[in-house]
Amino acid sequence: MLRLLIGLLLMSFISLQSASWQEPLRVSVDFVDLPKKIIRFPAHDLQVGEFGFVVTKLSDYEVINSEVVIIAVENGVATAKFRAFESMKQSHLPTPRMVARKGNLVYFRQFNNQAFLIAPNDEIYEQIRATNTDINFISSDLLVTFLNGFDPKIANLRKACNVYSVGVIYIVTTNTLNILSCESFEILEKRELDTSGVTKTSTPFFSRVEGIDAGTLGKVFSGSQSKNYFAYYDALVKKEKRKEVRIKKKEEKVDAREIKREIKQEAIKEPKKANQGTENAPTLEEKNYQKAERKLDAKEEKRRLKEEKKKAKAEQRAREFEQRAKEHQERDEKELEERRKALEAGKK
Repeated sequence: MLRLLIGLLLMSFISLQSASWQEPLRVSVDFVDLPKKIIRFPAHDLQVGEFGFVVTKLSDYEVINSEVVIIAVENGVATAKFRAFESMKQSHLPTPRMVARKGNLVYFRQFNNQAFLIAPNDEIYEQIRATNTDINFISSDLLVTFLNGFDPKIANLRKACNVYSVGVIYIVTTNTLNILSCESFEILEKRELDTSGVTKTSTPFFSRVEGIDAGTLGKVFSGSQSKNYFAYYDALVKKEKRKEVRIKKKEEKVDAREIKREIKQEAIKEPKKANQGTENAPTLEEKNYQKAERKLDAKEEKRRLKEEKKKAKAEQRAREFEQRAKEHQERDEKELEERRKALEAGKK
């Protein structure tokens, strides 16, 4: 009991001190590299791995044109990779063709007040809920039902987050409470949590739902590894996350080096521009925009020409069909006239 009270007090203090990732944040894009799909903006208190989305303001409404994940924070500047917005993808709705541009707004932490909680038992589950009253924890019953008897994986946890508009996942591992971004699965915060007193755990985590079975085939593929709670989630948070992003790390390191080089080059070029009186010369960003826009225009022109060619072929086929129909009709009328004349001649 004393251990539980100490844990509650410690977690209450930590939750009050470390809640920056919960506050919604909106920043303006300062730099865009369309070919590399990189944007930069003021970092504020953003962390590597945080997820957001870029919004374009039109005359009467706003459109989400892409989603971003921060890959680097340096000297007060955040660098993020952007990609097509697919978190709420609908095959029956039109897909915006817009891309991120300088001046667009990036929204972060819009759903970070809602979370899933993965805990080994009811005691730890209720302890965390009681010390994080500013978070709306979506019932673990919904998550376990969504998983339908299969072990939690990064991919299906992301899907569940999108379905229930959840921004973060709280996962209890050995002596640690991990708070992760749903989309990037990066750790936003780690808190100490004594789990040495846990003697019995639930599978795949604590919930009030029982009896969900993935079936014989499902068990073969899922493996029921989450029966060993701490071993499974320690690996999920650490090893599987590293394995998932390993391929991207090299690319991100290369991008980070290129970004540093570009920043230095721009800093060196800026005084030269002032001294040479070439303020009107296009910047690297403007050149990249022009190049990307030319590429998009070329694709659009190619698509337009293809559609026009297709339309012209269809019109040509329609004209040919109409001409053949006209010829058939004229031939039939001619044959009918000849038969009529033959009948009249026979009567005479």
